[in-house]
Amino acid sequence: MNKKTKQSVASEIKELREKIEKYNHLYYKENRQEITDQEFDALFRKLKMLESQNPNLRSKTSPTEKIGSDLANDFKKVTHTIPVLSLENTYNTSELMEWASKIGLNEEFSVEWKIDGASILLYYIDGTLETCATRGSGGEGDDVTANVKTIASIPLTLKKNLSLSVRGEVFMNFSDFEEFNESYGGKFANPRNLAAGSLKHKFSSEVAKRPLSIFVYDAILTKGRDGIKTHSEILAKLKSEGFPLAPDSKIVAGKDLEKTIESFKKKKDQMGFPIDGLVIKLNSLQLRESLGETSHSPRWARAFKFEALMKETVIEDITVATGRTGKITPRARIQPINISGTTVTFATLHNQDYIDELGAGIGATVLVSKRGEIIPAVERVLNPPPKSNGVFKLPNKCPSCKNPLKKISDSVDLFCTNSDCQERMKHGIEFFCSKKQMNIEGLGEKQIELFYSKGWLKSLPDIYDLPSKAEEIKALEGFGEKSLNLLVSGIEKSKERDFKFLLPSLGLNEVGHKVTEILIENGYDSWEKLTDLVKGTDPEKELEQIHGIGPRTIESLVSQLKDESIQNMVRKLKSKGLHLAAKQKVKRDKQPFKDQVWCVTGSFEKFQPREKAMEIVTEYGGKKVSSVSSKITHLLYGPGAGSKLQKAEELGKVTIDEATFLKMLAEHGINPFE
Repeated sequence: MNKKTKQSVASEIKELREKIEKYNHLYYKENRQEITDQEFDALFRKLKMLESQNPNLRSKTSPTEKIGSDLANDFKKVTHTIPVLSLENTYNTSELMEWASKIGLNEEFSVEWKIDGASILLYYIDGTLETCATRGSGGEGDDVTANVKTIASIPLTLKKNLSLSVRGEVFMNFSDFEEFNESYGGKFANPRNLAAGSLKHKFSSEVAKRPLSIFVYDAILTKGRDGIKTHSEILAKLKSEGFPLAPDSKIVAGKDLEKTIESFKKKKDQMGFPIDGLVIKLNSLQLRESLGETSHSPRWARAFKFEALMKETVIEDITVATGRTGKITPRARIQPINISGTTVTFATLHNQDYIDELGAGIGATVLVSKRGEIIPAVERVLNPPPKSNGVFKLPNKCPSCKNPLKKISDSVDLFCTNSDCQERMKHGIEFFCSKKQMNIEGLGEKQIELFYSKGWLKSLPDIYDLPSKAEEIKALEGFGEKSLNLLVSGIEKSKERDFKFLLPSLGLNEVGHKVTEILIENGYDSWEKLTDLVKGTDPEKELEQIHGIGPRTIESLVSQLKDESIQNMVRKLKSKGLHLAAKQKVKRDKQPFKDQVWCVTGSFEKFQPREKAMEIVTEYGGKKVSSVSSKITHLLYGPGAGSKLQKAEELGKVTIDEATFLKMLAEHGINPFE
């Protein structure tokens, strides 16, 4: 390529970047769109192509750097330029106050949530994000720059030309995790593991689709303190540069630490993101330097753990279960302990990688927690298992059907892929009958196990033949007229459940409530329409046009819709009287939400699930969408609202909490609970 051509390519790249930045600014900041989505995508693709063909012309501040590519990451090692130490844990306030007293109770301390995610370091040089690395060993970490750059709330460039190292925690809100995990068939163990695993994902384009968030909590300027004397000033500088900080952080005198911690304790169960305690730090940077640190931890900071949520016990046995998706889950039977008022006898171990990382096995002394999750989990090994037992290893065959186990795609979990596996089928029926799905009262785990053993319940359509066996059921031990009536009534009522509940109850891989909602919103509101879709010439291309459904979901959905065994099952369900099309909403005379587009995020006290609030909006003239963009007019938010709230505020949209929403409904004479 001659010099003139190089100059013209560089000029074209520069022009494309400026155009894309301009259109992004109009779309996200000014709520205006001057070109179509297709035209914008064409510009974007052209820029990516030119940068790929001319790597010497690439720039870390290019708009394409915000989107993950499909190039595999090798995770080279990064040597940390700042101390990356652990914190010494404190489990009660008396220990903490003893530590604070030695420093001085008149000194100022910061109190911040300890986020339960994946620790990350962001290295900025002259105002540009150069490298992102995991904590690793403390001395060096993995280079995960491409993956971390996909997190929208991380600034790629700073307002000032600063060189600094920023520490933070990558996490996932509970509500975001629930939605994302549901679309993947519930295969992820918890928000913390998913967040940490996402940072090590092979393809950053996949990471970009995951609802990751970050809170930063510390920074060190490469060229001195720049006049900064306290930790609170560091946080203020980070905030001014556009970094997201955890809520509720406080600076208090040492003598007020105990009552401050109590106030945090009262709020901990209301937080919408994973936390496992508090971090207490000395505010004065000069005093920090005089106190110094050990080889392991700083003397000027402590991690205060919420003791009630983590208890010590011993693993007595480890069993392995096959779930409805085929996922193999190891479970520890432990010496009974009381956590949050309930007796716990079992705790999950997630998968083999998790077991190996912990070094867990039968006979090990461990810490078990609930940490915002329903299912208790083994969190840490305090004393390893006896050598005769060693670290537990999962079997290589399904414990139910003895089929070979294998990993699917990028998952760290093992799966049984036999669709006729007995345990998979039973759990699939349990899932179908559960409250969140078809809500069939009187047909729980014990009843399903009993009917399965009798040969009466081998598939979902068999549920609707159970009333014909009323006399035989009534004769069984534990069944009487009342329990039989409850069962028959529950089965009959389930026939009235809408298609929006039926479709995600079928147990199709990656088709949960969220995907179902998106499909219905885009016109695929019946099984017939979905079936007609896959009979077309290019169903994948049709589905690719729908925002919020990724390639993996499309591939899985199309494959299953073409599966004759699934089609046969659905035909049988239709013959039993189930609804295979979404009910049309009643048109209300009142239309207070006409021409409004709403999105929802966070958790709510009155609207459980939160989709009930969106049903009110659509019933009274509005439209709901699943993501925040310039097209929305309102965002309804609750505790745990994360990136959606931040983005809506940046776009200047109307943001409304639950109390305000209820007041708005009352003003229009709408009772949402009648």
